[in-house]
Amino acid sequence: MRQSIGAKGWLPARSQLHTFSNIREIHMAVSKSRLDASRFFLRLAIGGLAILLGFQAMRHSGFPSTIHAAGYWGMHLLEMLCGALIMVGFLMPFASVVLTLIIGFPIVMGWMHGASVLGDLHALFLLLVVSATALGGAGQWALGRD
Repeated sequence: MRQSIGAKGWLPARSQLHTFSNIREIHMAVSKSRLDASRFFLRLAIGGLAILLGFQAMRHSGFPSTIHAAGYWGMHLLEMLCGALIMVGFLMPFASVVLTLIIGFPIVMGWMHGASVLGDLHALFLLLVVSATALGGAGQWALGRD
């Protein structure tokens, strides 16, 4: 469909003005380099946040003396490892799924025990952003390219 600029913005060609059977939307295009840059910065933000959250949790806890405490340390170590993998873009599907499970498990357990759906907005936002990172993929500027 040929398009021209009219007084009110983008208008269809004259032959298309009177017929509504062939209506098409105008899609905004995003360049490949801009998409790769946005994926790169999203990976840096999510990976860095996962590393900092895992490190903060380990820093404020003592050395594990029980199996239960060692499990929490292992979970935070895994969170930091997945954050590092996401930052460099290596094994993105695996790291994103594991990080989504690590972040989502406490949220779902809270829901099962009667917590409000919007009770922990920070964790819910982080879960949605990690899921978006998993769906978006690593991009061109990654060690393990899609």
